[in-house]
Amino acid sequence: MYINLYPNKSLKSTKKSLLLTGAFLTVGGGYALLREFLWLPVFREEWAFASALLILIGGFMLAFGADVFRFNDAFFSMNRERIAYRLTLWGSIQEIYWKDLNALEISWSLISFELTSGKRLHLRLEAIQQPEVARHVSRSLHLAALNHNLPVNGLKTFQAPALQV
Repeated sequence: MYINLYPNKSLKSTKKSLLLTGAFLTVGGGYALLREFLWLPVFREEWAFASALLILIGGFMLAFGADVFRFNDAFFSMNRERIAYRLTLWGSIQEIYWKDLNALEISWSLISFELTSGKRLHLRLEAIQQPEVARHVSRSLHLAALNHNLPVNGLKTFQAPALQV
């Protein structure tokens, strides 16, 4: 199962916002820098540095908005061997293998994976933009954990004894 957590419509909206904000910062920083160099009798280094910083930040925003730099995909993926997810466009991929899991704790806003090494990893459901997709991810993990005989929220799965005929 593979779910794209950042749909195309949302990505286009984010890129448009980055373009507009980047253009605003770049033009404003450029104007402030020109003002420092050309029109004011006293040169203020701090103001010039701040203006150059605005141009630099605006330039990065313009580059991301215009696809010069690419965003990573935000996704959730699960198969028989592993769970993989990236919740943000800049984040790193988290991979968890089913054989390394001891238990899961599932709440409305967080899924906590308890590993055999004692380490805990967290999947924040509120980082997923669409609530119905977050519920789908939560329920899918719940059912898969039961299928792998892992305790969920401290409750072990019930395994019926084999029928003898």
